[in-house]
Amino acid sequence: MKKAIITALLALVALTGQAQEIRTNEPTLDDYRQLLNAKGYIAYSFDMKDFKGKQYEPVVMEYVKGEDPKDVLGFSFSFPLGEKLVIGFAPSSNDSTYVYSYQSDGGGGFNATLKLQPIFAPEMPSKQAYRYESRPFELISPVEMEKFIPLVLFGSYWYEQETGVSRFCGDKLINPDLSSDIIKSIPHFYVLGIKITS
Repeated sequence: MKKAIITALLALVALTGQAQEIRTNEPTLDDYRQLLNAKGYIAYSFDMKDFKGKQYEPVVMEYVKGEDPKDVLGFSFSFPLGEKLVIGFAPSSNDSTYVYSYQSDGGGGFNATLKLQPIFAPEMPSKQAYRYESRPFELISPVEMEKFIPLVLFGSYWYEQETGVSRFCGDKLINPDLSSDIIKSIPHFYVLGIKITS
């Protein structure tokens, strides 16, 4: 009898052990997205179906604490809008610039670079550190034609003396009037957006 109980218990342990195993999954697109984000590749996609067939002008504004904002492009040009507009960011070949892009499935887009400003990073005090992150803007309806619509903020970390760390945290969504709390701390940032024209 004891032998039968022991055999049954051993069989149960063996079955339980078999139920716990690790299996390989096929990676999903979301798995790749997380990997790309970790390497600095970020994309923001905007539904433009209501404006399909119209034109858009890219607008890139640079903000430096204590200075007036500057239009980075310095001229205007337009592209056709399709159903989707993507604003993306990618690392460049050096630390002091970052690639940005506008792409529309309506058939137009371009890539260019943003100049970055160094911040103080306590873990490497003798080197220049370039650390930037992005945040989407809150989208306001109705959309006004021919007016600047901010879509994405791309901003630098800041050093906090009281905590001894460089950081970029706070609001996850930026107010279009730049009244979000995080704006008070960011020493250098860009606002990428569009004007929709007929």
